[in-house]
Amino acid sequence: MIFVGIFGLKDSEEKLREVDFECTGCLSEKVQLFALRRVFEIFFIPIITLKKKYIIACNSCNSVYKLKDEKMEQVLLKGKVRYEDVEKILKQS
Repeated sequence: MIFVGIFGLKDSEEKLREVDFECTGCLSEKVQLFALRRVFEIFFIPIITLKKKYIIACNSCNSVYKLKDEKMEQVLLKGKVRYEDVEKILKQS
């Protein structure tokens, strides 16, 4: 968290759920879905979300993939991520 005077930026990570996805690193079928946010705060009160992205992280090999924002509703409903839903690989083990 970065604070200057009475306002600042806070990064947060929220675990949403476990989803199905075949990891390209270890071929494991279960990954965790996370929402990453950067929030502007005044006196520790969140005012506005500046940046939000969704990632999946493999439970076995810790590979990390960034998901396309427009695919999130479908991913949350079905609990399954397809390769087309991945925007880019952030880390692969």
